[in-house]
Order: sequence, then structure tokens, then C-alpha cells
Amino acid sequence: MKLVSIIVMASLLGITGCNNEQRIRIGDTPPEISGNDIYGRHISLSKLKGKVVILCFWTTSCCGDILNRLQPFQSESNDKGLTVLAVNVGNSKETVESYAKDYALTFTLLTDEKSKIFNQYQVVGFPTLFILDKNGIVREKIMGDIQTDNLLKLVVKQFKIQKEMETNYSKKHTH
Repeated sequence: MKLVSIIVMASLLGITGCNNEQRIRIGDTPPEISGNDIYGRHISLSKLKGKVVILCFWTTSCCGDILNRLQPFQSESNDKGLTVLAVNVGNSKETVESYAKDYALTFTLLTDEKSKIFNQYQVVGFPTLFILDKNGIVREKIMGDIQTDNLLKLVVKQFKIQKEMETNYSKKHTH
């Protein structure tokens, strides 16, 4: 029995890693993402401050549904201060370009062929979404699939919180 416990513990350490780093949590400032999207445009997460950001980690083998659900957010909300940034993990730029074309995706798509960003964010499964507030702080983390109406509620919540903060700030600083 003791041997089984040792084997199970060793397996878990191998799966989860044996370091003391914590996964990104709500309230954290996430690592910077900077690079060229699939069309060659430079993108920087820090330059998206001032917008609510839906950051989605995905791969072509599993996550088409979530990407299709994200497209309307970009189409309808870009002028309202929302942007979608999808980081593909493990596929080539050409594969992601073809995927974007086939599914008429217009939001920003980055490729992470060598899993550098994936490892920085300590993502453990696909899809994984982070909702960042206008200050670039993680406010929601969704591991796994989410339906459009639930995602919409989380995004609207961020806009309401931001509006309340701005209103409270104005009230305190106008006298």
C-alpha cells in the first residue's frame, strides 16, 4: 500500500510540476504577451489597457466552438472597449491562418508553437479563458468551455464594475 501511495504521489508531481509557482489567479497581473499576430501586426497585452480583454488559449484539435462564440464579442463590442485575443498553442502559423479564414475569425490570433506563452500562463487545459479588466488585471478565469450567455454575463459585469469605479471616482474628485 505504501508503494502505491509513493507511485501516485510521484505521478502527481510529474503532472503538476514540482515548482512553487502559483498558477495565475483572479486579481493577478498576468505576464506580458508581445509579438506579431498571424497577419504580421504587432500586438502587446500592455497596449490593450483601457479595454476589457478576453484572452483565450486554444488549439485546433478541440476549441472551434469557443472561437465561434467569441467572434460576435469582437464584432459587436470592439467599439465599446472590448477586445478578444486568442493564443493558439502548438499549431503552425499557416494552420491558424487557414483556420481563421475557414471560420471567418476577425479577432487577434497569435501562435504559440513552442508553448512559451502557454507555459508562462501555466495553462493546464483547453480552452482556458481569462477576462482582464481595463487595468489589465485578471478578473475571471474559465477553464473549459463556456456558453455565450454566461460569458456575456461575465463581460458585462466587468463593464459595470468599471463604470461604478469611474462614477465613484468622479463623485469624490469633483468637489
